[in-house]
Amino acid sequence: MSLSLILSALALPLITQAGQPPTKEHPRYKLIDLGTFGGPNSTVGGETQSVNNRGVMVGAAETAIPDPFAPNCFSPNCLLQHAFQWKDGVLTDLGALSAGAGSYAIWINERGDIAGLSENGVIDPLTGIPEAVAVLWSGGEIINLGTLGGNGSIAIQVNNRGQVVGGAANAIPDEFSLSPILGNPFFTTHTRAFLWEN
Repeated sequence: MSLSLILSALALPLITQAGQPPTKEHPRYKLIDLGTFGGPNSTVGGETQSVNNRGVMVGAAETAIPDPFAPNCFSPNCLLQHAFQWKDGVLTDLGALSAGAGSYAIWINERGDIAGLSENGVIDPLTGIPEAVAVLWSGGEIINLGTLGGNGSIAIQVNNRGQVVGGAANAIPDEFSLSPILGNPFFTTHTRAFLWEN
């Protein structure tokens, strides 16, 4: 191999590098504290769609009000916890089905409909803990999606057509219920998947 071929081979990468556009800077991110409703903690769903493409985020935040159902609390600190929507820097309390009840927002679609659950102010006679049922926040209102005859349900997702899916209890006792899996006695009867629409 001649010296000129070797020099040409060495110069080629330098010419290629010189003709390349400058590399882009890495994106910069901003950490935003979403806040709470007076309590110490707020949270968003880990493996759910808790933020949509419009930058609206949902989750739950603690208030400074002690949970009236203590020690069977919705939040780890036994403070009343409410679902929230965070939009354009404003944290909005989505409320619950009854006064003194907790709620949690799990999923938001692109239209701004929010799926989750809310306590309804009733103590479950089978478990002795507050009942929580699936809800949909849509158009500024909270809609109780009910159960399949049991004492609990949860809305997990809502698509852009307003169809909600989740799990709901019926009234048939179940020795193999989801309670041990969920780590609490929320579902002690058969649990069934549901689709809610219109």
